[in-house]
Amino acid sequence: MEEEKNYLNRVEETVGDATRYFQVQRDRLKLRLLDNFSTLFNTIFGVLVLMILVSCAAMFLAVALTWAIGLWIGSMFWALMIMAGLFLIAAGLVYIYRKQLIMGPVIRMLSKIMFEKEADDE
Repeated sequence: MEEEKNYLNRVEETVGDATRYFQVQRDRLKLRLLDNFSTLFNTIFGVLVLMILVSCAAMFLAVALTWAIGLWIGSMFWALMIMAGLFLIAAGLVYIYRKQLIMGPVIRMLSKIMFEKEADDE
């Protein structure tokens, strides 16, 4: 009888320990996901702000360059056409090299955010 009671106590302790273990693992997963998502959103926000600032600077530089070309060649119409052509060429180059310029770095950044921290935990 005493042996059976001791066995039941050990089973209850084991079940309690297993329950606590899975709760701790669940909480650990939640914290890791929160850390990864906060890093991801901070990175996205930083890149977005940087892109907005670079776009504004590029716009002002394009206007200045168009004006300078217009003064140089004597026709604002043709200066605008030259700048439009330059932007079309730039857009074509970005489209052709989009995997190297955009997709590769984004995938590396996401994998670094999601998987590098797991290696640090272990």
